[in-house]
Amino acid sequence: MSAPKKTAGIKVPPFTRDDFGLWKMKMLLFIKASNPLYIGILENRPFIPMKPVNESTSPDGSRIPQGTQPKDITEYTDSDKELIRLDTCLMLILADSADKEMSYQLMNCTSGKHMWDTITLIMEGTEDMQENRLNILTSQYEAFRSLPGESI
Repeated sequence: MSAPKKTAGIKVPPFTRDDFGLWKMKMLLFIKASNPLYIGILENRPFIPMKPVNESTSPDGSRIPQGTQPKDITEYTDSDKELIRLDTCLMLILADSADKEMSYQLMNCTSGKHMWDTITLIMEGTEDMQENRLNILTSQYEAFRSLPGESI
């Protein structure tokens, strides 16, 4: 097993399936410490540079875009490039943390949010799966009976 990677002197929490909740908490703290803008990417979506299309002109002569479409890479501004770089850095942090098996499952992810959502889905399941697990555990708890002669 390789040594944990560091970002700005802080070790990236190595991914663990045994205690995913603890890893998730540590990773969120690491991500916030690395760059607070990363949390915006995780909560919303990655930045996609857009440009207006099908503009019309208002009575005062100002342009009104009727829609938007992604910019061509040659149209990116320095600001666009920086925001895209943030998502790429977030992807690198998550990839650095992942074990080999998880890395293979993340290979086709196209953004940091996509990677985070994939890890969370694999480890926690959908809301329906979580509710089903809770129902099973509740019914097992309610059905528990001590054996005759057994004491607490």
